[in-house]
Amino acid sequence: MRCLLVNTILSFIILSGCSSQESFDNTIPQSTDLISGLNVESSYLKNQIIYLNMIDLEGNNINSITEFVVDGQVINSNTTSFENFGTHQVYAKYVIEAEIFTTELKVFDIVEPITKVVVEDYTGTWCGYCPPVAHAIDELRELTDNITVVGIHNNDQLTIDLESDLRSELLIGGFPSARLNRTTSWVDPYEVSEVQNLISLQNNLAISINSTVDNNTLNVGLRYVSKIELNNHKLVLYLVENNLIYDQTNYFNFVEDSYFYNLGNPIENYSHHDVLRASITNISGDNLADISPLTDYKTNFSIEIIPGFIIENLGVVAIIVDSNNNAINSQFTAVNSFQDFN
Repeated sequence: MRCLLVNTILSFIILSGCSSQESFDNTIPQSTDLISGLNVESSYLKNQIIYLNMIDLEGNNINSITEFVVDGQVINSNTTSFENFGTHQVYAKYVIEAEIFTTELKVFDIVEPITKVVVEDYTGTWCGYCPPVAHAIDELRELTDNITVVGIHNNDQLTIDLESDLRSELLIGGFPSARLNRTTSWVDPYEVSEVQNLISLQNNLAISINSTVDNNTLNVGLRYVSKIELNNHKLVLYLVENNLIYDQTNYFNFVEDSYFYNLGNPIENYSHHDVLRASITNISGDNLADISPLTDYKTNFSIEIIPGFIIENLGVVAIIVDSNNNAINSQFTAVNSFQDFN
């Protein structure tokens, strides 16, 4: 038995609220030679069942010789859940030759999904009437972080393959065209209140993204949990880039009440943001299996970053859409960053 314990690697999937850690006078810190630590997600939804498991090097479950401590209390099983929002603590303890060892304390939150509205700007460097959409998006950013922006370029240096397929799928006509949650037209004067009204709606779906780069390979880990059952949905995953400098045609150069008055036509060295650079999934999304309520779903993707892309300017966009291409919820993170549910 001692040999089993000494060679144990612990892996946990857990969820926990706010309380002080249980105190043990003879507890000593974990040894990195004995265990790898406690693996806990940083957020969960209310009433989601959290499974706590301890696995040895051979893949054996050793929960029978482990105690799980949630909010300072030893629990009697390897599952827990919470009915209210809040912050929680969890760790595990075990005994080797009468000495009590503990894993490190981990903290996580019980949260409510928030709505992050998808704002898509169908544009082109040749499109003289397009800059006001980008300006309206900039104004939105000053008011809220709860938007996910994608700039889809047409017939210019920033256009990706299959761009026309996406426009055909979503019935995009002329330029400029702006869409909210993929299917709702956002038209001049691009009222901020339209977006804020959508943000204020309750949402059932939470999404997190973990993005890393290793030797020019982009690795994306996606996690999502829904409060309700979802059927016939798709996952859209895009790579976007900021600060791409190209001249922009400007038909507002002589319009005195325009933000773009007297900026020139074209506007030289114009900075384009949130530009769609690659579709990691199918351009209109990959089909998802039916999503069961309060169940963790995880999926991973890897793509090579094209030479010339500036890693520091890249971001990952995730959108889950229904069978009619309506965006249910979305998420964004910069490359080499993690974005939690909220």
